[in-house]
Amino acid sequence: MKDCYTNSKSDLFAAFIERCTDFAQRGGAAAMITMQSWMFLSSFEKLRSSLLRHQQISSMLHLGTRAFDSIGGEVVSSTAFVLANDPGRRAGSFVRLVDGNSEAEKSAALTSALATQTREVAYYRASSSDFGTVPGSPITYWLSEKMRRVFADSANIGEHFDAIAGISTGDNGRFFRYWYEVSADRILGDSEEAPWAPHHKGGASRKWAGNVEHVLRYSGSSVHQMKLLPGFRHDGSSDYFKRHVGWSALTSGPPSFRWIPAGSTFGSGSKALMISGDTAMAQIAVLNSALALSLLNALSPTMNYEVGHILNLPISPSSVGGELLSRASSLIAESQHDWDEAETSFGFEVDPLVIVARE
Repeated sequence: MKDCYTNSKSDLFAAFIERCTDFAQRGGAAAMITMQSWMFLSSFEKLRSSLLRHQQISSMLHLGTRAFDSIGGEVVSSTAFVLANDPGRRAGSFVRLVDGNSEAEKSAALTSALATQTREVAYYRASSSDFGTVPGSPITYWLSEKMRRVFADSANIGEHFDAIAGISTGDNGRFFRYWYEVSADRILGDSEEAPWAPHHKGGASRKWAGNVEHVLRYSGSSVHQMKLLPGFRHDGSSDYFKRHVGWSALTSGPPSFRWIPAGSTFGSGSKALMISGDTAMAQIAVLNSALALSLLNALSPTMNYEVGHILNLPISPSSVGGELLSRASSLIAESQHDWDEAETSFGFEVDPLVIVARE
């Protein structure tokens, strides 16, 4: 696979796509139904680039999950497409059928789309050149021309800030605990007797603030001089314990960005965007906006939001104003207050029901 299919070696089905294009003669075509992952994941970027350069997608039915009644659940997401072995730049036809929950629903949606052939019924036209405007060239056929111009003409977050994957322990059961499972005097100290540090591990969907409920076992004479433990990946160790914007890399819903104050480490499942300056909090408001969600859905229409996806968002600090900073600060404070009312928060002091009873 590595020697013969360097662009598609990540998965056997992807190599099959590449092999089928080899079989097709000049001007011929190959029709396939495969998993949809090659359309979006970064591991298939070279395959996409090669296909868009030497072939063109003349038609596609983006089926998504539940395309076959015999295959239940949300795991198998598929797409049916025709690759023309011709590097022309003609627009292909795309029908988005990802919302249907059965063969019958998707079949009815397809009939409707073909009858009217408009965007309102999920029928789209796009060419190979359209996909190149988005970093990584994902097959985002549904993007409007205005949205493509945003990607083409705007600076991205990665030109101003850095995002880091963080710690990967290789044995979470050994190195992680909930903070209330550890004595308070053993958390965030400066001696060998206090070997635990607060850790943002990700957690459930939650915007603005919260979700710091774990501690990480480290080893060293000082929390700021953590020794590199064997088996650990210490990505971004120089930025541990700094304030940052955190989010969960894997989510079943929309991504949610949170303000993580100084004093916590972060892990591979809870990425960190290192933001400094007066616009730091306001940047979270932009990331939690409907616009950012639309842009992220173009970069990663899956459940994964990795460091590269965030850094490629076409959003610059210059677009963030003072009013937004004020609103974001208020939302972060309210969310943190709400989080601290739960006993699982580091900042918990008294149950709000007790306060009401006292009054």
